[in-house]
Amino acid sequence: MDLEQHLSRLGALLDIERDAEKERFEAARSRLSPAQRAARGILLLDVEAVEEGGLAGRSLVTYARPDGRELGGSEIGVGSIVTVVPKKEHAFESPAGIVARRQRARLAIAFDEPPPSFATEGRVMIELQPSSATYERLSGAVRRMREARRWHPVLREEAPRFEGRETVDVTHVLNLEQLSALELADRARDVALVHGPPGTGKTTVLVEVIRRAVARGESVLASAPSNLAVDNLVERLVAAGIDAVRIGHPARVLPSVVEHTLDQKTATHDQARIAADLVAEALRLRADARKRKQRRGPGRFSEAREAEREARKLLAEARELEDRAELAVLERAQVILATLTGLESRALAGRGFDLAVIDEATQAVEPAVYLALLRAGRAVLAGDHRQLPPTVISPDAAALSVSLFERLAAAHPEAMVTLAEQHRMNERIMRYPSDALYAGKLRAHPSVAHHSIDAAPLEMIDTAGRGFEEETPEDSESKLNVGEAGLAVSEVRRLLAAGMRPQDVAVISPYDAQVQKIRQLLEDVADLEIDTVDGFQGREKEAVIVSLVRSNAAGELGFVADIRRINVALTRARKKLVVIGDSATVARHPFYAGFVKYAESIGAWRSAWDRQ
Repeated sequence: MDLEQHLSRLGALLDIERDAEKERFEAARSRLSPAQRAARGILLLDVEAVEEGGLAGRSLVTYARPDGRELGGSEIGVGSIVTVVPKKEHAFESPAGIVARRQRARLAIAFDEPPPSFATEGRVMIELQPSSATYERLSGAVRRMREARRWHPVLREEAPRFEGRETVDVTHVLNLEQLSALELADRARDVALVHGPPGTGKTTVLVEVIRRAVARGESVLASAPSNLAVDNLVERLVAAGIDAVRIGHPARVLPSVVEHTLDQKTATHDQARIAADLVAEALRLRADARKRKQRRGPGRFSEAREAEREARKLLAEARELEDRAELAVLERAQVILATLTGLESRALAGRGFDLAVIDEATQAVEPAVYLALLRAGRAVLAGDHRQLPPTVISPDAAALSVSLFERLAAAHPEAMVTLAEQHRMNERIMRYPSDALYAGKLRAHPSVAHHSIDAAPLEMIDTAGRGFEEETPEDSESKLNVGEAGLAVSEVRRLLAAGMRPQDVAVISPYDAQVQKIRQLLEDVADLEIDTVDGFQGREKEAVIVSLVRSNAAGELGFVADIRRINVALTRARKKLVVIGDSATVARHPFYAGFVKYAESIGAWRSAWDRQ
């Protein structure tokens, strides 16, 4: 492979993708009315502040609708950058913040500075904002990789190097494949791949890889493309007794992880507490200086200037103390964690690591992985290239959807171990994805192989002939199927009536419009998760209902034809999976034809005519 040509191509693809995302956002904002933008999920029209508080030194304001209804705004999620805009009058500068928490009817925004009064005293709109920072960081990583000769052999797909074999001594009970993955990771001189199909304990392996590296005295960096995946690693590492520090905005992390963030650990450090006192004194001096300027009499301006000088001196001392506190926290940490793009944090400037561990590497575009590689001597990449690929908007940049993990796995399968024993799914739920996507190699651990809610752990409800046609909502590119939505609601209520708790059930669909419709129909059920496939990656529930939506005479499937996406949907359930779809449409694709045939072979096929 010509590496220079490859890197130039990646840079060009990033430019295409950046421009496509910006164009899509600007087109929506300029072409659509506020009501239409709200329908697209990028604007919340009529909300008000209902609670004010703090979060790791920042202002936290919670918003809700006056009538308490569901918020909407499907594109606005935890970590999104948003602005708060007056509902009626134009604000010279709308305050920007980051969404810290998101519930069905409430949304909390963290502001670095207290927001202006209009943001907390009346009706406002909340609008999603684009961010070019991610693309700037990715493009920078591509440029820097040209000079990082350490990684050039790996990127050229030369054979990864491994040390001689050694006996692996672990304190945790691992199965054969997990032990093999751990051994491979320990022996890797540059890169090792851990392929983790659904429920196979990939994170367990990564925690053990990190624990062993820490015990050897290595410096460790752990990362993933999403905040949720990073937070999951933090929780698991802390539970294993490892001192983990999470870098990132506290608004973007799970509440259970906030205490492990760099911001929070620094704020509670002794030197930072002294710094806080200095800042308070500096602010008092500045307020005093303002008062002195307003008084009459000689010397008032010189006294004010002296107070200002003293305030500046105190603030400089405070910043120095804060920097020392931050450095002390980082030096004490056994492992440092951040999202891949979060690795460009000022706190990590100039810092290198012996080992980088990258979870969900198959969901990251290749340049994002560079951000971790550039800081490390060797790396362990983990993921599943049979599940969700990196998200790419522009068809012209589709090549970005091939992750570095997938590329290396194809070139050097000997550098990868595939985990095979899963601890999630009933064997009947597992069997078809295993046969169709994992060469039949998955096996169910005895503890889960036969666990179930009822006598039918898998049901495929076929809507063929019912007239449940798909439709496209106005001002939307998404799809919905009202008939399927009603059927999904009936299945949820059936499970709840049988004694299941709402928090143990989920409804999943590839289409956001369908998710919104089902949420509307089930507004009365609290604690029930209804989400897109993409929003459910890495999650599991006792029972899952999947609505495929597509039903049309032409047999068009859209991205339902992306089997990696549907693989995620089919592998989230532990004890019961209900799949709702029109076989006359979806079974024109070989994967779905095989699924229908499998359901028929085990007596799991049902007609929708018999369900409502």
